[in-house]
Amino acid sequence: MPDGPLAANSPILQRHLAVHGMGIVGLTDRFAGQWVDQGLLKRVLPEWQLPTVTVWCVTHGRRLLPARTLAFIEMLRSALASAGK
Repeated sequence: MPDGPLAANSPILQRHLAVHGMGIVGLTDRFAGQWVDQGLLKRVLPEWQLPTVTVWCVTHGRRLLPARTLAFIEMLRSALASAGK
């Protein structure tokens, strides 16, 4: 068990640590909902929400993008749209 503050940039690792009683984390419903429903995690600030995040997809240019790049951008757009619902 760590003696001081612990930081991790992986929401899955943060969830794992919280489930094992190692602190409080700020997670979206996507990463915590199932564990809250199972009683493994408890919401402690029900009125509080994580701040929104802007995601940028930066490319070399708009012309002549490879098909796989266009497919990735569309997949990312779709995944982020469904995550926000």
